[in-house]
This record gives sequence, C-alpha cells and structure tokens, in this order.
Amino acid sequence: MKKHVGMRKNKVLYKLCLGVGLALIIYYIGLRLISGFVAFSSMFGLLGVILFVYGFIELKFNINIWGRISKILRRIITVLFSIGMIIFIIIEGIIIYNGHHYDKERPDYLMVLGAGLRGSKISTSLLYRLETAVEYNKLYPDVKIIVSGGQGPDEDISEAKAMKDYLVSKGIDENLIISEDKSTNTYENFLFTKKLLEDETGEEDFTVTVISNNFHMFRAKYLGEQVGFECLGYPAPSHAASSFIFYTREFFGVIKAFVFKR
Repeated sequence: MKKHVGMRKNKVLYKLCLGVGLALIIYYIGLRLISGFVAFSSMFGLLGVILFVYGFIELKFNINIWGRISKILRRIITVLFSIGMIIFIIIEGIIIYNGHHYDKERPDYLMVLGAGLRGSKISTSLLYRLETAVEYNKLYPDVKIIVSGGQGPDEDISEAKAMKDYLVSKGIDENLIISEDKSTNTYENFLFTKKLLEDETGEEDFTVTVISNNFHMFRAKYLGEQVGFECLGYPAPSHAASSFIFYTREFFGVIKAFVFKR
C-alpha cells in the first residue's frame, strides 16, 4: 500500500517537473522574442530543459533516479535545499518590499543610477529611472540631481551625459544637475559620487534619495550606506516581461553585495 502511495506521489512530482520545465522553456523563448537577450535568462531556459527532460524520462521509463541516491545523501540535499529556499524567500521579501516602498522625505540630493546605453540610446531600464526622476523633481524642484554612470565599451557617450541630456530635454534646469561619469558599477556610483560631493562641499554627511529600478533598490541603498550615505529610495518600474528574471537574478546580486560589500 505504502509503495503505491509513494509511486503516486512520485508521478505527481514528475508531472510537476514536466509542467514547470515546459513553462520555463516557453517563458525563455517568449522573452527572447519580445526582449532579445536578457542576462541570466539562459539559466531559466536550461533549468526548464533539465526539469522537462527529468520529468519526461521518469514518467516514460520509471527509472526513479532520486530513489537510487543513498538515503544520507538525499537527506543532506533536502536540508541544504530547504535552507537555501528559506534564505531565498527572506531576501526576496526584502527586495520586493524595498522595490515598492517610496521615501518622500526631502533629501540633500536626488541620485539617479545609470543602467546602460545602446550606442547613445537610453535603455528601457534607464528610461524608467529617468521618467521617475522627472516625476520626483515635481516634489522637490530645487533639489539637485546627481546622474551617475560612466561609459561602457559599447556606449558612444557616458551614461551620465545621456541622463543629463534627457533631463534637460524634459525642462529640468541643467544647473541643478551634477554629473559623475567615471563609475562602472553600483558600488562605484556611490563611491565616486561621495568623493565628488565631499570635494565640492567640504562636508561628509549626505542624505540621498536613490532612483533605480524596483528590483535593484534594496541592493543600491545597501551599497550606498556602505560608502557612507544615508539612503532613501524612490523605485522606478522595470520591464514587466523580464521582472521574474530580474528579481530572481537580484538575489545573487544581494548575496554578492553582502559578501564583498560591493
């Protein structure tokens, strides 16, 4: 009797693997068609193939690969997987909360983080950030805006220049805009900006409202605080079709930030 119950449970699990695998494959293909290449999306496609093939083989040939592994190893895998899932859920909860929490206190500066260009064309993620900056400027029109981002290998101009040009085109006074155009990652955004402000003002303590995409907000604020800023957050949207990947990928970015502080 127990054997039959176990077999039924296994079949449910295998069908679940088959269904989830197929869903991930379809999601990956759809994303490539809609958005082109998105970093980390290949991992979803690969995971989908693995789950689909595993579920198909088990349902078709009843090999019971999991059952062939020693009981001790199965327990170790189960414990490690459970711990990993708990950590994942907690960190994702923090990421999601910060991505939907808007701080509206008046800061010393508004800081918009760069997010890539295609030549000199603003990427979708960066456009969302800049649109949010224009919206925020209506709350505090006299607060200076820092645009932070250097020039990558496939970019014709620095992200800072592209951001400044966009904001000026939307009617924001260019004298309100401070450019930091040397940084290549989020940590450097804050590090170089802090130095720039210290040199300009002679002060050390600054409160900045950070604008980045929702999935990136927690890590951005965390890294800013590591440099010495007091960080508030005003999240911008992200591309809806890619959000699942962005939020999942961000988990690993947060772990990296915790370990290396950058």
